[in-house]
Amino acid sequence: MPRAVDRALKLFVLVVLGPTFAAAASPQAADDAAQQAVKRVPTSISGTYEGGELVEMHVRDRMAYLVKPRGEVDAERRWVWICPFWLGINNGFGNVEHRFYVEQMLAKGFHVAGIHVGTSCGSPGAAAVCHEFYERLIDEHRLNSRCRIVGQSNGGLIAYAWAFRHPDCVERIGGICPATDFRSWPGLYNTVNFPLKGLDFGVTYAEIQERASEFNPIDNLAPLAEKKVKILHIHGDKDELVPMQANSTELAERYRKLGGDARIVVIEGLGHGGRELYESQPLIQFLTEK
Repeated sequence: MPRAVDRALKLFVLVVLGPTFAAAASPQAADDAAQQAVKRVPTSISGTYEGGELVEMHVRDRMAYLVKPRGEVDAERRWVWICPFWLGINNGFGNVEHRFYVEQMLAKGFHVAGIHVGTSCGSPGAAAVCHEFYERLIDEHRLNSRCRIVGQSNGGLIAYAWAFRHPDCVERIGGICPATDFRSWPGLYNTVNFPLKGLDFGVTYAEIQERASEFNPIDNLAPLAEKKVKILHIHGDKDELVPMQANSTELAERYRKLGGDARIVVIEGLGHGGRELYESQPLIQFLTEK
């Protein structure tokens, strides 16, 4: 197996299936599961929705999309940005993993969007691509200038890294077991090695050890608090991959000390996955309410 593919497969086993499975499975079973996990990330944009129409986009040759509501459009043209991008469209097996959220957003007249920046770990390179995408949506589709963004797992780093650099452009942040401290997940070494060239930090491992607080989302919450961005996370208290205490609890405590509004819906006994994360009434209410 090529080294680059091997690294990607191991990453997706950890992110999608969790460390317990990866440790317990036989080498062959782990490899088979990794291959299936990799296939969940699509290589093209597709999807059908009861309440929406999919529009394919590209920004710097990165896949992106916008789902337009079929019915009455929200009067303020509000929208929700999903990170990572693939959760809002067909995955490699033809399923929309965030369908519960997407269909309810569309029914309320919200647009839904996403862009592929890989496992970029909150890098400034990915944040720059994300902002080009944001500007395209505002300029070409006349969407509300303040989006509502949701980050799941590694998507938490993507969402917060763009948001703290552009606090005027975001109104609410929803987290689904989100990584917000890259020292916790994926760790500093992986933080500089996982992102693809052009979506990276532009620093070495030694440099990020010295400059971590400059880039780390959890260390850069003040701009969001100053703009009164509201935050809600849902997180399982038994999450071993992206621990709730280090990523959601700590963020909420810091944010409140800055005068910000941050809440956590704690799901007792849940690890890094489960239907409760994909069908949360408190989260959909938070993302679509006035």
